[in-house]
Amino acid sequence: MWVALTGCSGFIGSSIARALKARGHSVRGLIRKTSRVDHLRDVVDQLVVGEHDQEEILHHLVKGVDAVIHNSVDWKVRNEPISGFESNLMGSLKLLELTRKAGIRQFIFISSVAAVSEISDEWGGLITETHPTWPTSLYGAYKAAVESYLKAYHHCFQMNTSAWRPAAVYGIAPEALRSQWSGIIHDVRSGNRIDVPGGGKITHVQDVADAVALAIGDETVSGEFFNLAERYIYWQDVAEIARELTKSDVTIVNRKGTGPKNQFDCAKAIAFFDRHGNHQALRRGLDGVREYVRELLRTNETLRETKYD
Repeated sequence: MWVALTGCSGFIGSSIARALKARGHSVRGLIRKTSRVDHLRDVVDQLVVGEHDQEEILHHLVKGVDAVIHNSVDWKVRNEPISGFESNLMGSLKLLELTRKAGIRQFIFISSVAAVSEISDEWGGLITETHPTWPTSLYGAYKAAVESYLKAYHHCFQMNTSAWRPAAVYGIAPEALRSQWSGIIHDVRSGNRIDVPGGGKITHVQDVADAVALAIGDETVSGEFFNLAERYIYWQDVAEIARELTKSDVTIVNRKGTGPKNQFDCAKAIAFFDRHGNHQALRRGLDGVREYVRELLRTNETLRETKYD
């Protein structure tokens, strides 16, 4: 199948493109003029250059494809009321409507746990995949607004729309030094005292990419929203894993608190993965984080050696 993918040059987008290609799909990707493309040559069949809110560009993007994946975000204006509304929200709705007008049934949206970040005491701290979308940020409000239109388009036009909500995504980025927790890991290896409060819910990038690629052509995801938040981790835990792997004696200040204020129920997403035979997704645990830190240490060491050769 031919799949149109916005934001295909970024961390999540390039991983999605690779997962699509691995399953035999052809990818037409939307990139900006300034986007890096060398890492896309073996996975993206066609490139469209432009912005995700330019209607004429989007017409070209969706022409003749079988499914559309909307992954791009204008990060510069994500927390701006008017410019963020015009670029991210209106750009998304233009793409959704052009998809419908082109006769394409499937539209997949990369949403975020930010769409459902607030929770009432009556739910006991558990955010299910049918929980009301109560955002606490403008970015979350944009994601929640698009989700409401996905549900409406499913019911009004019988489109196969779905939203996938990752938490903080980790994995090796195209620019490795910009990978999640790269700064913390660098400081551990450099022997710098580590004092990193807080933490967050995490998702491995491969789980996001696999979810979206497996959803192509799957009617069971139609009109559904899926939480992709595996676990909560303190940033201090990452530092401790890096210290273990590097055999460092660096000092790490104990900043662990009482844990997260809420939890995400991913039962529907896990059942989806299981139906497709993927029994690792959203169940990597701390071993998955440890393997990622090990890989990032190796990658950064290679980059450092290359830089100074």
